[in-house]
Amino acid sequence: MSNEGNTREPEVVGPEAAARAEQLVGDADELLAAVLQAGEWPDERTVVEFLGEGTLDRVLALYGQAMRLDPSEPAYPWNLGSVLNRLGINDLALGFMGRAINLAVMKGDEEWSGIDAQLALAEVAIDAGEFDFALTALAHAQAADPGSDSGAHIHELLAAVRDKQNDPQPQASLASLLERLPA
Repeated sequence: MSNEGNTREPEVVGPEAAARAEQLVGDADELLAAVLQAGEWPDERTVVEFLGEGTLDRVLALYGQAMRLDPSEPAYPWNLGSVLNRLGINDLALGFMGRAINLAVMKGDEEWSGIDAQLALAEVAIDAGEFDFALTALAHAQAADPGSDSGAHIHELLAAVRDKQNDPQPQASLASLLERLPA
């Protein structure tokens, strides 16, 4: 497997493409505004109606077009991932948020790849039942700034993984699996 995709320089996007991408995201956000009020999580009935109306397909298409037009912008996959998380579609949310962090790392953009982003990614991974992914995000958060004020949050999320996996040391279990890999 090649790491070529991880080492490419971010693409330079022209102003027309960037403006069109912003317009597409604005259109998607207008569709979402009907069900997602700022700072509130939708109730189950609202989510079911939203999914049944096909609006999610349109939102995904609009964000997808925006990400193709401006592939180095981490805000687009991050915001889409956040929306999907609020709708309870955590497996898809995880992928888009991971993409946003990877793009931000390539650009050196701490806002979208730093401790807070890693902790949010870990929370979504826990919600999606992807505990190894959560542990990886927690490790990245810890490594980013070992002396940060986020230590308590990291331990809280690690405890959530521990409880959901019924594993007293999930981080040791993951490390043990990696140690078994041939050199």
